[in-house]
Amino acid sequence: MKRVELKNVSKTYDGKANVIEGIDVDIKPGEFFVLVGPSGCGKSTMLRMIAGLEGISQGDLFIGEEKVTHHIPSKRNLSMVFQNYALYPHLTVEQNIVFGLHTKKIPKKEQKARCLETADMLGLSDYLGRKPRELSGGQRQRVALARAIVTQAPICLMDEPLSNLDAKLRAKMRSEIRQIQRKLGITMIYVTHDQTEAMTMADRMMILHNGQVQQIGHPLEIYNHPANTFVASFIGSPPMNLVDVQVNDGSLLLADNRSIPISEAMAKSLSSHTHVTAGIRPEHIQLAKEGQMSFFAHVVNVEVLGTETLITCEVGGKQWIAKWNGQWKIDIGEKVPIHIHEDHLFLFNQENGECLYHTSTDEEKPSWKEAVL
Repeated sequence: MKRVELKNVSKTYDGKANVIEGIDVDIKPGEFFVLVGPSGCGKSTMLRMIAGLEGISQGDLFIGEEKVTHHIPSKRNLSMVFQNYALYPHLTVEQNIVFGLHTKKIPKKEQKARCLETADMLGLSDYLGRKPRELSGGQRQRVALARAIVTQAPICLMDEPLSNLDAKLRAKMRSEIRQIQRKLGITMIYVTHDQTEAMTMADRMMILHNGQVQQIGHPLEIYNHPANTFVASFIGSPPMNLVDVQVNDGSLLLADNRSIPISEAMAKSLSSHTHVTAGIRPEHIQLAKEGQMSFFAHVVNVEVLGTETLITCEVGGKQWIAKWNGQWKIDIGEKVPIHIHEDHLFLFNQENGECLYHTSTDEEKPSWKEAVL
């Protein structure tokens, strides 16, 4: 296991604006670290700089305690899995797996032993004599992963390896990759644009936007405490509902004159702001009960997914999505009374998007043992 550290790392092409700007992060030994963000945010460029496939314009890169900023890829002792599996079509599965060992002049007996061990781990033992064209997409992905694992490098880089697979197979491969990483104890740096992959796989994740770090932390920490409106809207499915509001005498006034009551403490924290952006997660928009402060929202779409129902409604000139457990019979065009509790409100600065206020309701999550006792 080895750590990876980036110190003030930036990347510029042809003297133009930075595509990666001032990245500072310390990835711990044995950590599953995910780089996530929309297309074009710089996450693959950052991975390629760690691999040595792209030069670093400014800053330093450390692997372990060694500075490797200008080392060639072969001197960095890491492996990489690409989005396009990059398998040799004329070689068998076995030959593809051991190809890197052959170039390193590893003895053939050891190549065979490593290959059999890795193939067994990934369920490829029955396919070693086949060519890539005879495999399914999931099997080809396993071969690409096996080729990286067999090198026994302490660091593995993965660049959107599951994007070519269907949804069901992606979910299965997510679990398999995570289990293998834990079993081997390697440091894994994983690039994806899929926030679900990031949330379910990461020990920690970094959210990138326009080449800049937006937030680094544990997935639930980021979900519960987004640093800004970009993070709030990017992490979560469906994403957080955001709407511009006016701070008005103990309440937040929406564009359509509906209002959300707030406490004196929240109003005081906003004393220097007349307009803010309010955010609420879909699962925290509740059906108002008798006696609760609420307002009516006009329903424009309903999606019953079996275990939950997504209700799209118009609020403050925006479309909000509410997520309610179970199956609800709601007709399009109905007006439903909704309630928003202050503890679930996020308030952001309209100018820079930074989080201004959120009532921390963090509690230690009960274990399953506590739940059944």
